[in-house]
Amino acid sequence: MLLLEKSKPQRTQGEKMKFRPHSVVAVLLFPAILFAQAAPPASKPKSSKPAAAPVSGGAYPTMSKQAKQRGQQVFEMFESGQVGALWAALSDGAKKSYGSLEKFTAAVKNLREHLGTEKKMVDENIAPFLLTPGTLYSRLSDFTNVQKVHVITTVGINERGQVDAFQVGPERIPSQGHFGGYKDVTKLKLPFSGAWFVDQGGRSIFQNLNFMSEDQRFSIDFILLKNGRPFSGDGSDNAQYYCFGQPLLAPADGQVVDVQDGYQDNAPGSPSPDSPRGNSVLISHGNSEFSRLDHLKQNSIKVKKGDKVKQGDVVGECGNSGPSPAPHVHYQLQNSAGLPLPDSLPVQFVGYIADGKPVDIGEPVRGQTVSNAPAAGATQPANTNQPAKTPPSSK
Repeated sequence: MLLLEKSKPQRTQGEKMKFRPHSVVAVLLFPAILFAQAAPPASKPKSSKPAAAPVSGGAYPTMSKQAKQRGQQVFEMFESGQVGALWAALSDGAKKSYGSLEKFTAAVKNLREHLGTEKKMVDENIAPFLLTPGTLYSRLSDFTNVQKVHVITTVGINERGQVDAFQVGPERIPSQGHFGGYKDVTKLKLPFSGAWFVDQGGRSIFQNLNFMSEDQRFSIDFILLKNGRPFSGDGSDNAQYYCFGQPLLAPADGQVVDVQDGYQDNAPGSPSPDSPRGNSVLISHGNSEFSRLDHLKQNSIKVKKGDKVKQGDVVGECGNSGPSPAPHVHYQLQNSAGLPLPDSLPVQFVGYIADGKPVDIGEPVRGQTVSNAPAAGATQPANTNQPAKTPPSSK
């Protein structure tokens, strides 16, 4: 989980600004809490949900073209120094959080002086808020006064087009580690049926907040979306999340070497520190490759330690247990069952569809919608609730 906080700009010696890769600097933040699965939190957040975002729709539906364009427009307000327009775009909660137009104006001016102007947009993407209706627009840029590191701008847009969150800071550049060039031996399939959205995935902080955690560096988070949203209603109950209770599948043949079950599912917005992974299944595929599925639904696990599974067997259901802020699939490939302590391995799935295009082998990245390619002679099921195979030996 990522909790964003205000922080002051820092400058090293010299006329131009250099961001220190491991410090969060030059940040403006407003009150929406931006959740993403990363390292387990030290404690529960003070409140379970941001209070301001509307449940019903507006002119900027979640994950819509309009919402993305609004995020781009807000960035241009900041970039061009339109402080009055930017202030007017803030939600009431955001304005209250910052205090006054005068304080806000001074902060924006200071930040723009440190950054300079945008030289180049390197990348951009959008993702949904996990707890309220809204869109998170993220932009990766090079700025004139910032050396040797990209800058990430994040804008949270609610469905009325108001800014609930705004953050600017350096992209940390963690090492790829010893296994950055690793190629999987096991032919892995996506661990679900139907089309899922990649909420966290890739080899940079911009694409994948898991990359900040050394032991989860290459792990990937998936969610289910309908009409751009991860949930129906107000998102206050796990049952409203489209992925909650969906069957999760063995990515490849193997043997179950560890099962953790019995942890309660958290209320959305209230991750639990009681377990580092919640309910989980660990499968050995041989060749020192192990698939781990975390945060499973309580009492949903269909296998036990020692069971052999085939690719596509149901092993459990998507849940919200452990340090999870909202229902999602957290998948990791690692090189041991526990001792020695496992290293996260890059995940190369085979035979899948990404944004409508076939991929023979690849690593899903944030913003893509992915699904397993249909088997030869078969058609891809449209319903994500279709039954899947259950292993012969189960609880």
